Amino acid sequence: MRGERTIVAGFVIGAVAIGAFVVLDRYERSTQFTDLPGDADVRLVGRFTPKQVDRIASLPQAAAVECGTTLYGVTVVTSRGLLNGATVLTAASRPGLRWSAVRSGTYPASDAQVLIDERTAAAHDIRLGERTTLSRGQAVVNATVVGIAGRPADTAVGPTAPVFLLPSGAVAALDGEASCESVTVELRRRRDASTFSKAAHDLLNPPPTVIYDESLRGHV
Repeated sequence: MRGERTIVAGFVIGAVAIGAFVVLDRYERSTQFTDLPGDADVRLVGRFTPKQVDRIASLPQAAAVECGTTLYGVTVVTSRGLLNGATVLTAASRPGLRWSAVRSGTYPASDAQVLIDERTAAAHDIRLGERTTLSRGQAVVNATVVGIAGRPADTAVGPTAPVFLLPSGAVAALDGEASCESVTVELRRRRDASTFSKAAHDLLNPPPTVIYDESLRGHV
């Protein structure tokens, strides 16, 4: 009898260990570090509804949040010609959470205004005041270039694709949905990064992938 109990106990301990390994492995694989923009501390990646974004913003650790989406394969028509395979990013409204700084002109203030990265502007001789038509499938957005910005450091942008930044309403029009695929967060206190991430993990289903600013490596 004692031998049977020992065997059963061994199976239980093994099952618990395996379960813990799977949970920890899954959590570790969902945690990454990268150079986030400006004052950003944490980025959650998934698919979020406006209600979920509001719930994230209501967490006591969050000072500010920005909803963002990256669209690939956008076609852009300008007076200078056709640009295929452009990448469109959401232009954050909060200065500290913006992916790139304006080199000339101004930041977009409406859905009819767009920011272009300086490399693309120089390569295609696109200047301030240029009118553009951005299309993705059947969706079309017309916008005027009001600013030229440094190229975003985000690796998701890619090394060569033309990059345009549009306000969230215009991005949603191109995407065909009101939801977003990432939430960038500035924390009230950076030491609360782990607490915030756990709260967001418990709040959302399915749990998001968590990306921390590189400066938090070794602290979370």
